Amino acid sequence: MSNTRLCLKPNCPWAVEEARQPLGGRRRLCSVCRPFRFLRKRCPQPSPSAAGSAGPGSAGPGSAGPGSAGPGSAGPGSAGPGSAGSSLGPRAAADGAGPGQAMADETQGQLSLRAAAGAWSQEAVDHFLRLQRIRARDGAAVRWFHAANSKARAAEAARSDVHMIEADVLLRGGQEGNGDPIMAHPPETDSDITLQEWLQEIVNTDKGIKLDFKSLEAVKPSLELLQHMKQHLRQPVWINADILPGPNGNNAPVDAERFLDTVTSLFPNVTLSLGWTTGWHPDKHNKGYDWVMVTEMAQICSTLSQPVTFPVRAALVPQSVSELRWLMQQSERYSLTVWTGREDVYSVEDLLCIRENFSESRVYYDILEPQNSEFKKAIGIEE
Repeated sequence: MSNTRLCLKPNCPWAVEEARQPLGGRRRLCSVCRPFRFLRKRCPQPSPSAAGSAGPGSAGPGSAGPGSAGPGSAGPGSAGPGSAGSSLGPRAAADGAGPGQAMADETQGQLSLRAAAGAWSQEAVDHFLRLQRIRARDGAAVRWFHAANSKARAAEAARSDVHMIEADVLLRGGQEGNGDPIMAHPPETDSDITLQEWLQEIVNTDKGIKLDFKSLEAVKPSLELLQHMKQHLRQPVWINADILPGPNGNNAPVDAERFLDTVTSLFPNVTLSLGWTTGWHPDKHNKGYDWVMVTEMAQICSTLSQPVTFPVRAALVPQSVSELRWLMQQSERYSLTVWTGREDVYSVEDLLCIRENFSESRVYYDILEPQNSEFKKAIGIEE
């Protein structure tokens, strides 16, 4: 049997033994490499001297795993892709190489790509704070442009002063279609703009990207397009799907395992936006997110290394505070993105309740007017 095992870190000396252990039916990355998901290459068996001096015992889960150097605790901006933490990888430690030698091993193109990858999966609030586009580490300061699903809307979004642009992706022809990925929201099945054209419009702006998938069929070709354009991406990239049934929801969720396998294999350096199918009915009581829903989501996300944001419906959060607070406590990598349907009934007081119960840096608000302006005024954020 070969002494090599697949690892996302080139020439990683730690991964061999740990990578043999299955995790949820998938190959497990080593604890050092799991936060730094680079291009797939084979990882050679470390020499006895390297293993003895710099093996899992000295840099394993306790010292360099997801809890201490992953996207949640130190963030890609400080110890993830594109930073000093990622350039001083296990190979440099095992070989006794310092920062200068590690950097010398990189081509300029690889360094540029790592810097870009750091932006793709960096928390949006940290990315825009670093660029001085927001004044404080506050998710409420991040402005959104919703449903940029046409040429006119994409151009408007590109010219605007928002931070994040959200759009919906499906295959031309609908869920059973086999055409190009286009920007449209069901029940629409066609659009005047493809995903490729949309990315060409948005990629050279200073706006983050959130792509919302309602079906699995569009995910793979869309991520292949992102992979093709990765040299030009310098902003946060969020990939969204509702992967679990949620409160009052009628739509079928996207298959969680297949969705996550596709994203993590094709374009892993993103923020995963993982939600529940929901509904809201004005003429009856609307239940919130219950313990079964949040514990199932926590179980799915426990094996991931990416930042994860949970899109939650504003009208359903006040009755779910305990459950969502517990979910957020499971990892520093987690955040909430509060959104709303056009017919939902909720108040600014409901939004203030959310703000009081969760960390300001870990909640984004993609909400509609007039509540958006009223909420920002109430908390002292100027639009």
